[in-house]
Amino acid sequence: MDCFALVKNNNIESNKIKPMTKTRLEAFSDGVFAIVITLLILNIHIPEVDYAHLKEALIAIIPNLVSYVMSFIIIGVYWVAHHRNFMLISKVDSIFLWLNILLLLFVSFIPFPTYLIGQYPFRKIPLIIYGFNLIAANGTGFIMMLYIKYHPELGLGEKTLKSFKTQIPVYIGVNASYLAAILLAGTFPKISYAIYIIVLFVLVVIYQTKNIIKS
Repeated sequence: MDCFALVKNNNIESNKIKPMTKTRLEAFSDGVFAIVITLLILNIHIPEVDYAHLKEALIAIIPNLVSYVMSFIIIGVYWVAHHRNFMLISKVDSIFLWLNILLLLFVSFIPFPTYLIGQYPFRKIPLIIYGFNLIAANGTGFIMMLYIKYHPELGLGEKTLKSFKTQIPVYIGVNASYLAAILLAGTFPKISYAIYIIVLFVLVVIYQTKNIIKS
């Protein structure tokens, strides 16, 4: 009887659902980032024209190309930040898992306002939607780090806390800039557009030269 009970208990243990691992969640996230960044190119369409009008057709899609490059780099920045943040945690739980999915939701939405900005450059509504999309993604990322801070069993101790404190000024500055771009979209759309590009450039410089999230 004892042998049968032992076998039964072993079967029960083996049938239990194993928690999501950090590695599996990161692999899933990488896949989503790869798909989203690929979808951006679908927003660019070259009209079927004869060669005599090719130049005009290419000029006409310049706004689409600019929005494509801008969003491509933005998603790249999100991916780099996501990767480096995951290097600061040791494991994940169910709440962090769903926060990560929420982040991916906002990231996967980026191709939509990218298309709008390409089709309607320097227009209020596309610029506002773009800004709110980026703020939502940034806010979710900040909540994820805040969750790790208050659940130290998921992090790497002092290293994680130090990195979190370093990121706070960046989060505040970036989202304040996006909010300013949203408020200026109606009256000064070109300035609003420029803010998105400037913030992107600053983020690339920060990650490349200052390495605010140390590996």
